[in-house]
Formats: sequence, structure tokens, C-alpha cells
Amino acid sequence: MADPFSIVVGSIGLADVCIRFGKFLNQAKDGFAKVDKDLDDLSKEIAALLSVSELIKRSFEVDLASTKDPIDQHIRDNQWHATKTSLDGCQAVLSEISDLVSHTLGNGKSKYAKFKNLRKFLRQQSKENVFLELRQRLQAYTVALQTSLAAVNVIYTRESQITLSSSFSDLSKEIQSQGSDLQSKIVALQANVDSSAERILDTVVRSARSVVPLASPNKHFSTPQTVSSIFTGRQSELDTLRNCILDSKPVQEGEIQSRFVVYGLPGSGKTQFCCKFALDNRQSFWGVFWIDASSKEHAKQSFSTIARIGKVDSNERAAKNWLSTLGREQPWLLIVDNADELDFPVEELFPDNVNGVILITTRNPVVKMHGTVGPRSFHFVELGEKESIELLLRAADEPSPWSKSSLESAKQICKTLGYLPLALLHAGKTILARLCTLANYLDFFSKNWNRIREARSSPEASSLLDANAAIYSSYELIHDGLVAKGTRASEDALDLLKIFSFLHRQRIRVDIILQAAGNPKLEKLERERRAQDEKLINNRLRQRLTLAKALQKYGFDILAFLVELGYRPVLPRILMDIDDSRPFNELRLRAALKELFQFSLIFANPDPRDDSYSMHPAVHLWVRERPGMTIGDQAVWCQATATILSHAILLPPLGDKEHDEVFRRDLLPHVSHVQSNEALIRATIMKHQALRRRAWPVLQPRLNRAQALQLVKFSLVYTQCGLLAEAEKLQLQVLDFCMKTLGIEHTSTMDVMLLLSRTYQLTNNDEAADLQQRVFDVCLKVRGKNDLKTLKVMDILGSSRWQQGRVLEARNIQEAAVDGLKKVLGSAHPDTLRAMGNLGRSIGKDFGFTKAIKIHSEVLPGLRTQLGQSHLDTLTARDNLAMAYYDRAAHGYGHPGDLDTAVKLEQEVWEERRELLGKENLFTLLAGLNLARIKALRGELDEALAIFLPGHEIAIRNLGETHFGVLYGKMHYGRILTYAKRYKEAETLLMEVVDSHGRPRQGHSQRLLAIMFLIQCRNLQGRQAETADLLEELMESTKAQFGESHPWVTYLSDPVKMSIEPDEEATTPIAAVTRIDSGTGSLETITPLAMIAKYGHIKA
Repeated sequence: MADPFSIVVGSIGLADVCIRFGKFLNQAKDGFAKVDKDLDDLSKEIAALLSVSELIKRSFEVDLASTKDPIDQHIRDNQWHATKTSLDGCQAVLSEISDLVSHTLGNGKSKYAKFKNLRKFLRQQSKENVFLELRQRLQAYTVALQTSLAAVNVIYTRESQITLSSSFSDLSKEIQSQGSDLQSKIVALQANVDSSAERILDTVVRSARSVVPLASPNKHFSTPQTVSSIFTGRQSELDTLRNCILDSKPVQEGEIQSRFVVYGLPGSGKTQFCCKFALDNRQSFWGVFWIDASSKEHAKQSFSTIARIGKVDSNERAAKNWLSTLGREQPWLLIVDNADELDFPVEELFPDNVNGVILITTRNPVVKMHGTVGPRSFHFVELGEKESIELLLRAADEPSPWSKSSLESAKQICKTLGYLPLALLHAGKTILARLCTLANYLDFFSKNWNRIREARSSPEASSLLDANAAIYSSYELIHDGLVAKGTRASEDALDLLKIFSFLHRQRIRVDIILQAAGNPKLEKLERERRAQDEKLINNRLRQRLTLAKALQKYGFDILAFLVELGYRPVLPRILMDIDDSRPFNELRLRAALKELFQFSLIFANPDPRDDSYSMHPAVHLWVRERPGMTIGDQAVWCQATATILSHAILLPPLGDKEHDEVFRRDLLPHVSHVQSNEALIRATIMKHQALRRRAWPVLQPRLNRAQALQLVKFSLVYTQCGLLAEAEKLQLQVLDFCMKTLGIEHTSTMDVMLLLSRTYQLTNNDEAADLQQRVFDVCLKVRGKNDLKTLKVMDILGSSRWQQGRVLEARNIQEAAVDGLKKVLGSAHPDTLRAMGNLGRSIGKDFGFTKAIKIHSEVLPGLRTQLGQSHLDTLTARDNLAMAYYDRAAHGYGHPGDLDTAVKLEQEVWEERRELLGKENLFTLLAGLNLARIKALRGELDEALAIFLPGHEIAIRNLGETHFGVLYGKMHYGRILTYAKRYKEAETLLMEVVDSHGRPRQGHSQRLLAIMFLIQCRNLQGRQAETADLLEELMESTKAQFGESHPWVTYLSDPVKMSIEPDEEATTPIAAVTRIDSGTGSLETITPLAMIAKYGHIKA
């Protein structure tokens, strides 16, 4: 934002000049023989400027005190900078006019009364042209200030949509009126700038134009398709739908949600109709969203996109909850598209909110039962004859007025095509491309349909619907026309069409092709680097191998070579024609897309910022199943599509940026679709082979390195989207291949094992740690303890041991890893700093609080310098440091200011993660929990619960009651309630946590810590007799982990130490510990006993 002082000073300075000059003009007017229009107009302009200056000052003072939307902050800042420019310029020009007039007229006496007006007097003084130029400039600056005020007004009204309780319709009308006023002022300002040549005001024009989009009350707009520019018909249905949804009375509490169903044949225009309704009524909705309901997986992906808009966790439950919580000032429209599956209940997709409207498209008439308003549903079969003829002729771009023969030919075509909008649109595009004419279109159509019928009678015919015959025949005409053109653009278009048919039909991002073109070069460089490293490892390894081992290694090398022999990736021509001398030609890609778009075979995304395309489901299916596409062709193009997706995905470390993760999540429906098609094609081939009279041996699918890499990449997509079973299946398949062809000692095999361990880590940390231990043992044997790969695996393994509660083992592993990484990479390398942070956590949990703080204090500035202030790893380092200060205070070793430092750091982490990751992200929820723990220890119990409880509810909803993260939060919830003396509630929660961990996790640190909290909670109620069994279990587990003579075992043996009660006068729980009389023992002996169970021996 502009300097507040400069804005206020500028407005005051302008006001001062206006006041002084205004007084002078009032005196000067008396000196002329009659009323001077110039002086009178100038006086009015100055009075207006004085008012504008005061409004600017007041507006800016309000702006400084207001809560701002961070998304629009840069627009607001630019606006105030432009306003400051106008203020300065206006003051300068007005001062020049004042100097000119006062110098010309002198002191305002009647010596110039012989002149009839100011203009003649200035002309006599040769100053008229200067005066006129200054007046023109002053007018430009005046309009600029008025434009800036209008822009500020739009910004304020936009923000009031959230802060005020006014109805959305009232605000919508108000802000649209203000937007129109702003646009008219921009036009006037641009005219003044052009005439006055005051180019500095161009910045005011630009900043005001940036505000214009804010004048739309609609903030989010996403629909399945762009509305066709020749959309025709359905006007009565559009009016009916608007009347029953938008023009009815506002919803009242207890009313049902507004839902409407549009059902009918494929190609009848259901989706286009809903998109048209959304576009026409865009200003009536704060947000317009859509769901691909063709399958559960696609619906989940759609909800994931909505979740990112709402900045909540990327899953269906979080997205639906976000929509459900939007108030009446944020009404939304949700288009549920293609809800055709009988075994997929569409009602599962409905968010619970009466302020939302849901439109459903489906082929299934049963779905109409979900309509709730007006007639509840429309049945779309065909357009009327008149509307059909109009659509066809407009699509064919027939010049109007239409001749009688054109109308007659169009009538016959429409009748043959069943008046289906999609078939008519394709027919029109075919005629427009001069592939045929209106007069002979039906001849070509009949020939194609006969060919289709013949193909459908063959054994390999697919189960295409006869209802879509008109669409399929129309498509065949377009397809044949593209083939006949024979240009490079048309050939590329046909290739892309086949590729798109094996991708999911919605949101086919152009950068899938762009990434697939550029990524192989990056991966080649990375492979060469890894190959060099592998060569060095192999040379060292061969020096130590026995003869038997050497022969085995040689056999693996030969097998890997044979697997690769003759492999060449299947790709379309546009990607095959790339080498070092011929880089990828994006213009060629755009030309091919243009061919498809012009024939309406693909549709552009309605959002101009989203460079992607979609296909109609009927066309999408027909491309794969058309008569000319044999099962062999399907296999080839399906493999080509999978290869493109594989090339588009970069694995870490190349693809470890945030935008890479977003891109991989967007690829989920495409990966899922291509894999499902692969399975269908493989099953069809096996079926055909089984039907042959002679039994031929069937070769099973065999992996090569490229295909294995493809599966690894696809597994990463599944993992990021939470589909862990699918990810594990692919990773196990690749691991089996690597074991057989490369051996366990190969780098690629170990990488796959580590990847699989990370998948396991999300559900079963013990299994993950076991796999990491195997990799570590191999690394140690093959590479040695000082190798970089070995050191990184050590760090990963140490973190897993820490999560298992094996703190001492974790610390020993991590100390060795950090020492090695410092020697190999240096102390300032990000990998070293990350490992140091992991070590600091283990040391802190081993009671080395001060040492942990020292380590984290070194890690944080290092990562901040290397990665940036807001990098996720930097935030993790800040979180680690905050909790190290907390641990030192919570366990009796606190220094003055520890909790103040902890709460400041954790507050920053929580707020930044909310902004970067969304309020429902797992790491955001963890930061909120940690902040609540710190505040509870400070005695700020109400604040702690206000932060913790909403996050805990989100965690339960997204993860489930039994997830270890939820149990961890519930355990600390019980601790906070104990601080608040709500003992009964705390005891119930802690018992649930202890019971939930079960036998497999009986000795886990989280369970032991929960037992410790439960014992303390009961003891504080005077129920020590009920804790004997729990204390015995805690004692035995501690002995098993740390040994009979460990200090914590001794501590647990003293029942007196188990009943320390907080001082009633203590301001915080920690204060109660530090105020205990010194006669009870040292600080070590009064430390909360949770540390005995969790952290082991006390370190100074």
C-alpha cells in the first residue's frame, strides 16, 4: 500500500490549495464587468476537488482500519498508488493555474474591469493558450480522482459481501451498478488522458480497470463446457428454471435444498443447457462449480478441485463440508454432470446447504426423483423443428436470409438426425468445412451409416448405442474429411483425437502434451548423472565380490539389457518429431487443437486461465470404438496415451515443487482412465485368443524399464490422491520386476523399496520401517556407511524409528546420519539441515531440551536462507523450534520467555500453513494442535480450545476416529481438559485413546503417554487406588524399553511422585510445577511422569 502519511498529506495539500485559490477567485470575480463564466466554472471545479480530496482522506483512513482480503490486496495497493499519483498531479496543476491567474490579475482590484471576462484579459496578456491547457489537464486529474474513488467504492462493496448481513441479491445489484459507474468513468478518463496528453494518468486507468472484475459478485465460475456461440432453443425451459430457482422467495430456515434434474438422450444438449443457465445467471451466484458424476473416482477428483478453491483438505468430505458452511451471502450453483451410473447414488454428492442450488444431468430417468423445485425435471429428447433448422444453418454458417432450398434441405437433415443438437452441430461443422453441402449431406450420411451397421455385425463390434447413430454418422463424416485434407495439422489432429479418447474426457490440460515434450530431456540428464554414480558404485562393488556374486551380478546386467532390447516408445507424430536439432513446436500443437475445436470435437474450458479441453461423452466413446479402430489399434493408442502421461510426470527430485504436486493430482482421472482401458483391452485380447480353435501359447504382459518407470509415476499420482491400495499394487509390481532384473543392490530397486515404504508409512509405520531397514542394510553392505545414499536412508529410517517411539535408537541412527552428511554435503546443505532437524526432535524427546533448541535454532535460519521464508520445510523447522521451547517449559526446565517464544513461532507456522496449504491440511491441523498445547500451558485455556476443537472435528471427518493422528489429538485434548479441571471429560477421552491403540501398539510411546496422562488425571481426583494396574503396565513397558536400572524406572517406583497436584494459585500448569517446595526433590524428580514413558533417561 502507498505510504499512509503521503496519502493523507497529499489530500490535505490539495485541499489547502483549493481553499486558498477559491478565496482568490471569489474576490477576483468582483473586478469584472459582468459574471465571468470561466471564473465561475473554475470556482465550481475547485469546490468539487475540495470535496473529492476530503472523501479520499476519509476513505483512506477507513481503509487503514479495515480487515482486508489478501487475495485482492495487490489491487487495493495499486489503486492507492494511482490515487497518490492523481493527488500529486492535481495539486501541481492547480498550483500552476493559481499562479497564472493571480500573477495575471494582480491583487484582484478593479483595474481590469474594462475587460468583460477573464478569457479576454488573458488573451491581452498572451496567456490564454496556457490557461486552456492547464484547465484541460486539471479536468483530467479531477476525473482521475473521481475514478479512483469509484474503484475504492467497488472494493469496499465487494468485501461487504462477506462482512455484512445484507442479502446477496441486494449486494449483487449494488455492486453491478457501481461497476457500470466505474466503467463509464474509465471511458471518460481515457478520453481526457488522450486529449490532455497527460500520460502519467495511464497508471490510474490501468489500476481502475483491474478493479472492474471485482464489480462482479460472482467470485468463482467453473462449468463443464463453454457455451456455444450458436446456442439455440430451450428459452422457455431457461425461463422456467430461472423463475423457480432465482425469482422465488428467499429460502427460509428449515426449507429444502433447490435441486433440478435434466434427463434425456446423449447429445440432446443437457450439459450445454445447464452451462447456459449458469452463464446467463452468473451474477446471481457467488460461486459456480461442477462435479463429473460419471464415476466415483471422477467425482472425488472434481471435489478435490473444489477443495483447492476453498483452501480445505483435498478430499470429497472436506469440499462438501466447505460448500455446506457457505452462508446466504455466498450462494452457489453446483452442476452434477453425467450422473448415469445405476450403482452410484447421486445423492451422495449433495452438500447439505439450502443456500446452494444443484442442477443434475443424466440419461437415467430415475434420477428425476431428486428434483425439488418447480416441475422438478426436464426431459430432453429433441429440439423443435424450427430451432433445429436454425441451429444447423447457423453451425454451417449459411448466409442469411436463408433460401427456400436451404431451408428444405436443412429440414430433411434435421429429421434424419432426430433433431439432436449434438448431431446437428457436427453436421453443420461438416458442411462448413466443405466436406459436403446441404444438398448432398444425406447421401454421405447414409453411406457412413451403412458402413457402421456392417461393422457392428462383426464379432469384434462394440456395444455402441443405436440411439447415438446420428451422432456417430456425423462424426464419421468429419473424421473422413480430416483424413482427406492430408495436411500436417489434420494428421496431428487425428492423432490427438485418439490420444484424448484414452484420457478422461474432462479437463484435458494442454500442458500434458507440453510437459511430455520437454520432460524427457530433463530425465535424460538425471539418468546420466545417476548412471555415473552407479558406475562408481559397481567398480567398488566388483573389487569385493566373490566369483559367484560376480556371475550373479553379470547375469542381472544381461537380463536388464535384453529387457530393453528393441524397445521404442509409442508416441504420436507430433512428439516423435523431436530431437536435439528439432525442438518441440507448440504452434504445431495449437494448429492441431484448432482443427478439432473448429469441428466441435473438443470444447475449450470456460475459464480462460485454464488451458484445457473437454469432449462430449458420445464422441469420446466413438473415437475409441469406431469401425476403423481395431483392437490392435486400441492397444497401440492406449499405450501411446500412457506413455505421454508418464513423460508428463516428473519424479522427485526433479518434480518436487508445489506446482508439480498440483499437476500430478490433476492427472488422477486420466491415469485411472488409461489404466482401466488397458485392462479392458488386455481382457478382450485374451478372450479372442481363447475363442480360437487351435490353442496358441499366450504371452503375458512383460515389463521393461520404461514401463516400470511409468507404473512408479502412476503410483505417485495415486499416493498423492490418497488411493494407497492402488499405489501399493503398482509399486509391488515394479519392485518384483526390479528384484528379478536388477537385484536388490541396484539403486533403482532400493528407490522403489523406499517409495513403497513411504506408502506404507501412511497406514502402517512398522511395515515401512522394516522395509527401510532392509534398504539400509543393503546400502551399508554395497555402498558403505559414508555413501550419500546410505546417509539419506539412515535419516529416513531414523525418522521412522522416532515415529515408532524408539527414541534412543532413532537418536543414534540420526546422529550418525548428520555427521556423515556434514562431511559429504556440508553443514549448510538443505539435506543436512533437514536431517539435523530430525535429529533435534529425537534429542528433545530424549530430554535434551536445550541441545534440541540449539540444533533447531541453527536449522531454521539455514533453511530460510536456502529455501525461503515460506517453504514448507522452513515452516517445519520453525514448528520444531517452537515445540522444543514448549517441551523444555512443559517438563520443568523452562527458561524465562520460553513459552512466549514458542507461542510466537507456532502462531506464525499455523497462520502461514493455513494460507499456503489450506485450513484442513494435515500439517495445518498439527500446527493448530501444537499452538493449542502451548496456549493451554500458558493458562489460556479458552483460546486453546477455540483453536483446537474446530481442527479436531476436521481431522475426525477427514481421517476417521481411529487414525493415529486423531488419537494423538484426542490425547492432548484430554490433557488440556485436565488443565481446565474438567477431569471426568478428560478421563473419558484418555481411556478411549488407551483402548484404541490395541495390542499391536501396546508399547508405543503415544499409548504410554496417554496412560501417564490418565494416571495423573485420576490422581488429581484422589483416586490413586484405581491406577495400580495402569502404573504396573507403565512400569513394565518402561523396563522393556529402557532396562531395569533406568532412572525412569526408579522414578515410577515412588508412588509419592505420582500424585503431585497443581498449586491452586498457579497461573499456568508449568507454574505449579516450578513452585513446589524444594524439599520434595530436584527439578528432575518432579518432572511430569509422561517423560518416563515416552522419553527415557534425563539428560542435562
